[in-house]
Amino acid sequence: MGDLDPVAALERRQEVILQRLRGLETVLQGLKDTYKTSAMPPNSSGSKSVKRSTGKPVDLGDGVLDLVISADPDQVPYSIFVMFQLLQEKFRVRGSTHVHSSVTSKCATNLFPSGDGRSDYQIILTLIWKKVPNGPELMVNPSKQSAIQGEVNIVRYIRRLLDSTAEAEDPATMATCDEVLDLVQLRIIDGNNKERDSALRTLNSRLGRTSWLVGDSVSSADIATWSGINQCKLSADLPGNVKKWFKACDNNIMFQAARRVLL
Repeated sequence: MGDLDPVAALERRQEVILQRLRGLETVLQGLKDTYKTSAMPPNSSGSKSVKRSTGKPVDLGDGVLDLVISADPDQVPYSIFVMFQLLQEKFRVRGSTHVHSSVTSKCATNLFPSGDGRSDYQIILTLIWKKVPNGPELMVNPSKQSAIQGEVNIVRYIRRLLDSTAEAEDPATMATCDEVLDLVQLRIIDGNNKERDSALRTLNSRLGRTSWLVGDSVSSADIATWSGINQCKLSADLPGNVKKWFKACDNNIMFQAARRVLL
């Protein structure tokens, strides 16, 4: 993406921020209206890192939750495959892939394990390869919600399914995580060359103090950042700390399914 003049860059940044706000409103309202979440008081013992093995998932109740994601095969949201793997640890999940008529190139469709009938699962995730102008879109229960736009907003939604109490228990850590997610969307995925370089420098500084981007374990911030770097083909020229972190992600079992899509 070429550099934009300052006015155009500001307009684009404002639109992305508004898109995030609309997405968050949809995420929160959808979870509030449809599912039972357990709000817990803030932990007074101080901030904790976001662990993959902890947290109370959303109570989906009876029935099946449909997650339909439309994404451009030329801009693969690799984070979706990592989040799918995490969903499998807490829910019975089935995934499938389809190709929309707007896509004329050949696309892989065997990206998820084969499964049984619909009634055997709590979540059905359907990935549709489709030409979407503003990044990937997530539709949850189409009769009730509008689309959630943008890769990081989809990550946020799935994060809340995995842990419905994290924001109440540890708001400071979650706020830091959201700051990194914003950086990924605004300055890497939607950024120009200068913005991407600046973002990588910021990440390099952060990773000089810690092994992972937020806390002492992999979080949604790491997942989205890893995806953005791969999507924008930046992995060949990363600063030292980011390169070390990127390799650690590649070697982490959590990223195995997404790496198979990359290969």
